[in-house]
Amino acid sequence: MTLGKYLRMVLTADARVAALAADRVYTEVLPQAGTVPAIVFTEVSGDEDYALDGPTGTSARRVQVDSWAKARADATALGLAVKAALSGHTGAAAGLDVQGVFLVAERWDFDAESALYRTSQDFDVWTAGDAA
Repeated sequence: MTLGKYLRMVLTADARVAALAADRVYTEVLPQAGTVPAIVFTEVSGDEDYALDGPTGTSARRVQVDSWAKARADATALGLAVKAALSGHTGAAAGLDVQGVFLVAERWDFDAESALYRTSQDFDVWTAGDAA
């Protein structure tokens, strides 16, 4: 399983996230004229972990998760639900072992072009396994 599929599975299965965004969890791009609130996540960077004797079999991925809504309060509420679902998360599925998800940054802004508010969060995701 890819990390993207795993994150989508975790977010859509979370009751708090689903109550606000249903299954509107997208990779990289918010659909044009899409319904909000919605979540968009992007793998920003990645790094394989090495020890002095070679690869450890784990990797770290930086993932940006954006919670979009028409009102600041709705974007904030969705961001809080995402944080609750992902921060500290561990789990495994289909050969991917997620050893830990850690929130490293949060930002809030307004996109004038789309007239939407955004809560943006960066997570470090440590993985191991065939799909890491």
